[in-house]
Amino acid sequence: MKLTGTHPLGNWSCNPPKGYPRFHSGPHRNKYVHRVVWEHVAGRPLPEGWHVHHQTFDRMNFQPHELIAMEPCFNQASTLRCPYTGRFMTADEWKRTFWETRF
Repeated sequence: MKLTGTHPLGNWSCNPPKGYPRFHSGPHRNKYVHRVVWEHVAGRPLPEGWHVHHQTFDRMNFQPHELIAMEPCFNQASTLRCPYTGRFMTADEWKRTFWETRF
């Protein structure tokens, strides 16, 4: 079952359960919604090779405050590592520690 929707940046579609929503028209055609939203809010391109992590683990949630850009080695489903200490952190700890420096 294909899901479709609209976002202020364009129309999107998705083939769940494993797919991520992509824009299907306009200037962002074929780009992932969560990546375009992060870049739009940050005002700059996502660094090459980086991922956009969904804090709620919900691929259908494009709210900017739920998206964090990070290097692939830190984008893990259940745990995150502090880039300074290497200590494992919960998503909530990561948010409290790095939220203000995310852009």
